[in-house]
Amino acid sequence: MRFPSLDLLARHALAVLRRFPWTLAAGGVAAVAAILGSLRGADDVWGRLAFVAALGLPLTLALALLGEARGWSARTRLLALLAGVLALVAFLVIWPGVDRRHDAIRYFQLSAALHLCVAFLPFLGTDEDLGFWQYNRRLFLGFLRALVFSGVLFVGIAIALGALDKLFGVDVEFETYLRIWFVVAFVVNTWIFLAVVPERLAELRHDTEYPRALKIFAQYILTPLAFTYLVILLAYLVKIVAGGEWPSGWIGWLVASVAVTGLLGFLLVHPLRSDAGEGWIRTYARWLFIGLIPAAVMLLVAFWKRILPYGLTEPRLLGLVLGLWLLAIAVLFTVRSGTGIRTIPVTLAAVLLLTLFGPLGVTRLSTGSQSRRLARMLQPPGPGGGNPREASAALRFLMDHDAGEEIAEAIGHELPPVDWKSAPRYGDQRDSLARSILALAGASYVPEYLYEPYGWYHLSTNQPVPVAGFAWSLPVTSGDGQMRLLGSDSVAVIPGDTRRGIARFRVGNDTLAFDLLPLARRYADSISNRGGMLDVPLMLEGAEGGRRSALMLAEVNGERKGDSLTVSHWRGSLLLGK
Repeated sequence: MRFPSLDLLARHALAVLRRFPWTLAAGGVAAVAAILGSLRGADDVWGRLAFVAALGLPLTLALALLGEARGWSARTRLLALLAGVLALVAFLVIWPGVDRRHDAIRYFQLSAALHLCVAFLPFLGTDEDLGFWQYNRRLFLGFLRALVFSGVLFVGIAIALGALDKLFGVDVEFETYLRIWFVVAFVVNTWIFLAVVPERLAELRHDTEYPRALKIFAQYILTPLAFTYLVILLAYLVKIVAGGEWPSGWIGWLVASVAVTGLLGFLLVHPLRSDAGEGWIRTYARWLFIGLIPAAVMLLVAFWKRILPYGLTEPRLLGLVLGLWLLAIAVLFTVRSGTGIRTIPVTLAAVLLLTLFGPLGVTRLSTGSQSRRLARMLQPPGPGGGNPREASAALRFLMDHDAGEEIAEAIGHELPPVDWKSAPRYGDQRDSLARSILALAGASYVPEYLYEPYGWYHLSTNQPVPVAGFAWSLPVTSGDGQMRLLGSDSVAVIPGDTRRGIARFRVGNDTLAFDLLPLARRYADSISNRGGMLDVPLMLEGAEGGRRSALMLAEVNGERKGDSLTVSHWRGSLLLGK
């Protein structure tokens, strides 16, 4: 076996540069921007530029290959690449970076869509044939080879620098390793990968080569893994149906595993389906997609279980959308086994791009959902409303998304001027701003890390209340068994209902009852388990027996267990009218 000479390698590298100058330029810009962004005190724009330039790698490659496949003129290719670069510049202007989770999700969503475009864009609008599979097979193996070569190169350089540091006392900073990695990852790795991108795509339809190692990998590694995951999923399905329970949220990881391994194995052995001696492939494909149908349904139910009480967020909505896509793909390939494999990357890229911006964007739909959740949680206590902890969580979500208009609409009050771009994202300053916003709606704010779902709570207040219209004020407690006279009526606390949160009184021939649980549930989440003083009065009004009455509470104690509350003690004043 002859190894290529350095001269031959140099000529091949130059040929790659001539064929994909824009892609290599994007890699160079990403490497330089990442290095500058790693300097102490560097502007954030360098980090954003590195991320956006990294998007240029798949985008420029897909456009260059599309131009080659369509036979575009040099001028048309240049205009297409310039349009792609302008789109990246526009994204750089509007995209703030990866500091916030929803912005990071948007970036990786776009990156995944662009990488999928590399897989199918040169073949879009043409009949699917063996050439499409051969093209993607070479990209897949070329990516693995580039990853191994560049990884070994980086490790070798790192060991050499480490030897200089430890043996000769040459001070090598950690940032040096990081910057070398940027160059290797964005430039060297890209160059090695581009060297294997096939040139004459139309001729690939006549290529019947199938690496034996690929078949062994798919048949003896991916296929057993996929079926193992499917068996576990189906066993879990039997368990939840028999037990009448909801699927666990962790099931998303298992469904993702079976989808990735199963679909990858299906795609890798796709050309062998028509071989008479490879009947196992047709059996594998049929049962894979049949098994993916209940797996996708369980995934959707698990996400819907979280969405119903807590509203939409970008991860939940993406999980729901991808679950629907997986269900559609599974049903399609089950009903029509001859469906082209190009359908998989094309539809997935379309879903990711459609939900990126605009009315179907996951961020826009999530902010709308959390705005409605905030309005609902600010309603009076009752089914589905009156929960300060959930209202505070929805408000923090909207604040993190700079959704001032949605917040104002949800609370029903105009907000004071707020510079959302510079608003605090964490800590006491954010809590102070959130507390002032909820105060406009007459609600208490629950800090993110204050709520403890188990333990004792203690509510107390010393706020004044108006007593106009009442004739008597009588101090009462839950353990008070004494009977007292008010005019011609006797008054006594009826014991026995405290644990259920009911305060009952016998006033003459009337029985007065006050339900403390909605009030306790509304304010117990506003303070820590150690207790605290509320800045609102704790007052319940009643009108049983034609007599005006109210219970003005000074303190309420009880135990909290998850979402349930009990009342163990209360103290206050009973206000009675004539």
